[in-house]
Amino acid sequence: MVDPATPLILDVDTGIDDAFGLLYALAQPSVRILGVSTVAGNVDLKKATRNTRAVLALGGRGDIPVWPGAAAPILHAPEDASIVHGETGLGYANLPEPPEDAAPAHAIDAILKASREHDGELLLVATGPLTNIAAALLRDPELPRRLKRFVLMGGAFREAGNVTPAAEFNIWHDPEAARIVFRAFGEEGAAPLVAVGLDVTRQTRIAEADLEALARRCAGLPRAKDLARFLEDSARYYFELMEKWYGTRHLTMHDPLAIGAAIDPTLVTTQPVAVDVEISGELTRGMTVADWRGLWKRRPNAEVALEVDAPRFLGAFSDAMERLARG
Repeated sequence: MVDPATPLILDVDTGIDDAFGLLYALAQPSVRILGVSTVAGNVDLKKATRNTRAVLALGGRGDIPVWPGAAAPILHAPEDASIVHGETGLGYANLPEPPEDAAPAHAIDAILKASREHDGELLLVATGPLTNIAAALLRDPELPRRLKRFVLMGGAFREAGNVTPAAEFNIWHDPEAARIVFRAFGEEGAAPLVAVGLDVTRQTRIAEADLEALARRCAGLPRAKDLARFLEDSARYYFELMEKWYGTRHLTMHDPLAIGAAIDPTLVTTQPVAVDVEISGELTRGMTVADWRGLWKRRPNAEVALEVDAPRFLGAFSDAMERLARG
């Protein structure tokens, strides 16, 4: 586990699984969430920011600052994933409108400021496109040397993609940003970059029965009713889509696993490898290319997750939801 009260920043594009991940993080006593930055991805920046504030309020932590960031990829128009997450980004869930910060800090300013104030201690986790992180690196190339660890949900390394045959959505949405990020963490003295991609996230799925069991486990606790309703209403949209596409009702815990692996690195087994991102291929744009045989002769710039203790992670998620339901 990470050291007690490790400072943490989450960079999100809050759709359904980001929301589950945020709630998971709120229930972890070993980290102190300094703030949450938002980026366009699953939904547009305005919706991602609103959803983030609403989910934090649901978890009893509406005091955590939310920092809006990039509204579009570096070179291209944004393309959202509302087909997967619903028009609002939270499926069928309907959360109260959260209070707005009249003058929030910008995500890039906030990330860089926190990295200086917590030099060598800050845990940074990105569960959306890497536009904010790339912009921060372009402004301050020393950022990787000030972090404790950077964990991202993104990529497909020995698996097919989920938005094209070659590419995973977060990388595909802004491949230029992803290339900047991966290359920056290959420099001498950079903190570890841990890539939690489809290779492992696809092994962590929950079904309706899991949410029903969780609701029974938390019944009667102070925040259980609102929490269970949100989890069920948001997941139901995803379940219906997966049933239509694949014939099974499940929710893949992409973003919660990345956050879980950031907080407890023993959940995943990783392998160091040099990774780059394809930015111009007609068929492969957004592909994460891993040099498993060392042909490039480059320094490894990523710890790629290849195995996961899925039962332990899913158990930890249920434990976290119970803690959150207790208030």
